[in-house]
Formats: sequence, C-alpha cells, structure tokens
Amino acid sequence: MKFLQWLHRWTGLIIVLQIVLWTISGLYFALVDHHGMKGHQYRSEPQLVNLDLQHARNMNPSWWSNFDDIRLLRHELVQGIPKIEVHHRDGVSYLNGQTGETWVTSENLAKEIALSTYSGPGTPTRVTPISTTRELHDWQGEGYKVDFNDDLNTRVYVDSTSGSVIDHRNTPWVVADWMFRLHFIDYTGGRNFNNLVIVTAGVVTLWFALSGFILLVKLLVSGEMRFSFRNVPLWATIGSNQHKFSGRAHKSVLQALQDNEVLVESGCGGGGSCGLCKVTVNGQAQITAAEHDLLSPQELNEGIRLACQHSIAKVQNVEVPEVNAQKHSLTLLTSRFLTPMLRELRFRAEEGDVEYLAGQYMQFLIPDGITAIRPCDIPEEFHPNWAAIQDGNFKHIAVRRSYSMATKQSGDELVFTVRYQPQAEGAQAPGVGSTYLCNLKVGEHVIVEGPYGDFTRMEGANRKLFFIGGGAGMAPLRALVQEELSTPEPRDMVFYYGARDSNELVYRNELEALAAAEQIHFVPVLSDAPSHSDWAGARGFVHEQALAYLSSIDIDEYDFYVCGPPRMLSATLDMLANLGVSQDRIRFDDFGN
Repeated sequence: MKFLQWLHRWTGLIIVLQIVLWTISGLYFALVDHHGMKGHQYRSEPQLVNLDLQHARNMNPSWWSNFDDIRLLRHELVQGIPKIEVHHRDGVSYLNGQTGETWVTSENLAKEIALSTYSGPGTPTRVTPISTTRELHDWQGEGYKVDFNDDLNTRVYVDSTSGSVIDHRNTPWVVADWMFRLHFIDYTGGRNFNNLVIVTAGVVTLWFALSGFILLVKLLVSGEMRFSFRNVPLWATIGSNQHKFSGRAHKSVLQALQDNEVLVESGCGGGGSCGLCKVTVNGQAQITAAEHDLLSPQELNEGIRLACQHSIAKVQNVEVPEVNAQKHSLTLLTSRFLTPMLRELRFRAEEGDVEYLAGQYMQFLIPDGITAIRPCDIPEEFHPNWAAIQDGNFKHIAVRRSYSMATKQSGDELVFTVRYQPQAEGAQAPGVGSTYLCNLKVGEHVIVEGPYGDFTRMEGANRKLFFIGGGAGMAPLRALVQEELSTPEPRDMVFYYGARDSNELVYRNELEALAAAEQIHFVPVLSDAPSHSDWAGARGFVHEQALAYLSSIDIDEYDFYVCGPPRMLSATLDMLANLGVSQDRIRFDDFGN
C-alpha cells in the first residue's frame, strides 16, 4: 500500500510537470505568429525566369535519348544557367542545359542560390557541405548549409542534386521546434507521434489513473473515507467500567479516547514509534508493521494493539489499561533559553506536590483557537546570525505534546526543556506546541496530563548506569542522574551526550561540575564543531564515541539508557544490539519526531 502511494505520488508529479510544459508551449503558440515559427522572417521567393529562344538554341539536346518514357519537362534559369528537370520512368533527373550533363551545385553556386531567396540584412559567412541535419526533417542527401550573419542567425539549406533551396532556419525556428517537442512529447524531434516517449507517457498516465482508483477502493474498504462524515461508537472498558464514546470514523482509537478525556499513555503523539498506547482489542484487528516492531508475539496473541494504529471504524470495542495519571494545572514561574533552540520552563503545580519518577513525562494540552502566535525571540548571544522569522497568523486544533521532566521530583515544581521548532520551508506556521509554550508568560497557566512513561531507573541488578543522549534527550537523562545521586549509595554513571556545537551543550556547567567531583563520567561530543574552533573534546557522532569507550570496558556491568533524536536513537540501539546487549538491560525514550 505504501509503495503504491509512493508510486502514485511520483507518477502524479510527472504528469503535473508535463501539464506545466503543455501550458508554457500552448501560450507560446498563442502569442507567436505562424510565420515566425517557420523561420521564414528573411525568406523571399525568387522570380522564376523561363528559358528564352537564345538559351534554348544553346542547349545540348544529347540528353534526350538517355531517358525512357519521358513524362514531364521543366526548365528554368538558375543564376544564368539553364536547368532541366526531367520526369521519366526511372524517376527525376536534373541536368545542366548547356552541357547535357547531370546538374552539379558548387559551393559558390549554392551561396548564390541561397542569396536569391534571402531578403535580410546579413551576408553569407560560411558554406558547409552536409548530407543530413537535425533541422531538416525527412531530408537526406548532398547539400550545403549557408550561414548568414544577421540578428536571427539565419541558415539557408540548398540541395546539391536539384540546385534548389530546401528551407530557411533561424533561432526563432529552434525555439518553436522545442516548443513543438515539449507540447507533443516528441523530444527526439522526429515528428513521429508514435514514439517511445509518448507511449511511456501514456502508460504513466494510465497507471496514475489506475493506482488512484485502487487507492480510492482501499480507502473505501478500510472505512477511512466511507464514514469520514459520520460518527461511529467506540466502546471502551476502563477498569471495571464500560463507556460509550463517539467520534469520526477516520479518527484513530487513540484520538477518540483523548477527545473524550480518557488518559492514555503516548510518547510519540500517535506516530506509531513509541509503542506506549497499548489497548486490548475485543475482536479481530489487523496487525500493523509498527505493532510487529514494538509489541511482543505474546502481546499480539493476547489481542494487544496500539491505539494510534487503528481507526474506530474498524475497532469499536477495546479495553484500556488504567494509568496512574491525572490532570494538573501548572503556573509558569520562569522561562529562559538554555541554547539557541532549547528553552527551559519552570512551573508550579497549583494543586501541590506532583509525584513522578525521573525519566517520566507529561502531556501538555495545547488549547484550541490560538491565533497570531508569534515565534520565540532568540537571544542574540546564542545566534548572532539568526534570521528573523515573520509573524504567523493561523488557527490550529487542540494538540498534545509530550515533554519529560528535566529534574528529579521536588515538591510542586516541574521543570521541562522545550525544543523550539521554527517555521520550516514550505510550512504554514512554526511548530504549534513549542511555539505556544515558548510564548507563555510568567504567571500564565497550562494544563498537563501525567505522569506517563517507563523510562525509569532499573532497580535490583546493582549494575552501573550508562547514559547516551542528544538534543532534548538531556531532560529525562538529567533527571535520572539527579535521582541516582540522591540515593544513599549512588552507582557509577557514564554519560555520553551529543550536540552539533558547543552552544547546544545544555546544562554543560552542571554536568562538568559533577564530573570534576567524580560523581559521574561526563563526555560531551560535538558533531559539527568547526575544525578551527578551540574545542578540544570528542568529535563525531555520540554513539560512535560511546562505542569506542565500550570496547575498553566490561559492558555486562552496565544498564543502558538512551534518549535523543530519532536517527541518533536508532543508530545507538543498533550499536548496542550488535554488541550483544540484551533488551532487558536497555531502556530508551522515543520522541517520535
């Protein structure tokens, strides 16, 4: 299905490009006169001069007996030389009337013949013998190309056998010729509309229509279009209670539950990459590729599915696990940029202390109807060359965004680091969630749900802790470090953290202070540090630097905690798998974006 969609999009792009070419060439044909397209701006027809009596007397009649069944004779003067055109049983012959021999066109004579049909301001500059040319379709033989030095780069083609002008060509003709090729998909210029390119274009268009029809049928069969304008019920069993909800059929089970205020864990926002929104389906539900990757065979056999992967039009009866989460109203205390793109937000919970474990996250409920959201003001000290982003003016629906706590539990205060997402090229607005949170003013309120997540410390094995992170992945890892240090006997910890440059090393001073006190082994790694900078630390990708360190120690002594951007996360998990680290010793947090 995905391949079919991919191929449908690309064939559509090809067709759109051809439509653009048709439009451009069609406009050209409408604006340019036919005479100009033929290349005849400086062409004139020479006055034909028939043979007079004196020329006839001087002609050599010996050729008369050389042809059988003569059907037609034509005669004219070509630059003072009588030329006889004889149509006979074997074809057409051209003769020099003075000698009776076959007509011969020299270079000088070709130039004179070309001049006799030329009315422009130029003069002949070069005479070139030719036997074929792309500018004359369906002509091949012996002839000459006569170039003129005028403003249109005129070229006159003379046939050597007949001593006549074949045609005129110039720059406007070349443009018109290409417009014909583009308009009629005849890129070879052969004036053949049954060519390979146009046949291919026809097949591509047929495939576009056929694949579009197949996709439409699949959408109708799946219910994503059939019920898109009507509500369908969703029966959800939560604990010992069953609830009936309703929602649009094209919505996922996760969206329907969240719309009806049911707390469901989801770290990736419904992207199908975190594997947290587990529900039990009472009935049949096709297993998706994401579920194959994120759920165990036992879970799949038990009917456990991901709520984000299924439409309520197909799955209308589910069991939702109860979570130890609730809604909280937070008041913003402080807001500051830590790096050019990472902002720290410190909140106070209005209801008092909030219990959570380091590594867990909250879901922020971004309200509906926010208009004229302004981009964040990036401090000049972080990015002197920051390009100003124009104010946006848009209206968005309510969304949920997940952010991990950046500190261990400390009463009623919660700290988050929010990565600001500026307006990308082609996008209508900057990131909705990050823009809204970065624009919160001190004293303003926001609603969150949680805590969620199992990215927490593993207890019992007494193994050391190995952290590998990057970007906004610092938040939960920092909280895990703080929580471990608060225990009576903290375990040894190694922390490899990757950033593009030194400006993005968030909480660097804090971690280097811990490293100086020998409470943690902290290694910052820069991937894009300029070669001329004064950076003396590790360079490259963070997982590669971590691999170099792991090759020198006993990895069985460590549990691993990984959090960061998707590519870094994927590369690190692959690296640990190649090292033979078992899954029960790895915990990771997938942002899903």
